[in-house]
Amino acid sequence: MAAASEVLELARRELGTREEPYGSNRVKYNTDYYGREVSGGAYPWCCVFLWWLFRKAGAAELFYDGGRTASCGTLMAWARGRGRLVTAEYLPGDLVFLRFSGSGGPQHVGIVETVGREALVTIEGNTGAGNDANGGQVQRRERPYRYV
Repeated sequence: MAAASEVLELARRELGTREEPYGSNRVKYNTDYYGREVSGGAYPWCCVFLWWLFRKAGAAELFYDGGRTASCGTLMAWARGRGRLVTAEYLPGDLVFLRFSGSGGPQHVGIVETVGREALVTIEGNTGAGNDANGGQVQRRERPYRYV
């Protein structure tokens, strides 16, 4: 089984990957997930990016018991139901659920690369400077704990 370091190394190699055209959600991770090219607002891909990483790294069973979900809320509920949801003392390789505004369930998910005193550094799919939760690119982001 792959270690967190292998999943993170694969995530680093994906930095800069973009959907084409911007705003379409047309990206290789969605094509693999759905088995065909898709585009449009019904196909956000932050969670799908993580599914793709774990699968490609040979650790599919660690993501949703080897199943598939494109929903941050569903993935978070799965983790909580199995006693795997952590809310402190994060480690590299942990998945982190993010909420940028309002209340309710998560709006976005990424993978922790490094842990700092005031923020986590994450690698996320479908993020960008103009739109944290649907920005169209794989990026390294610094996320203050208030969003976690």
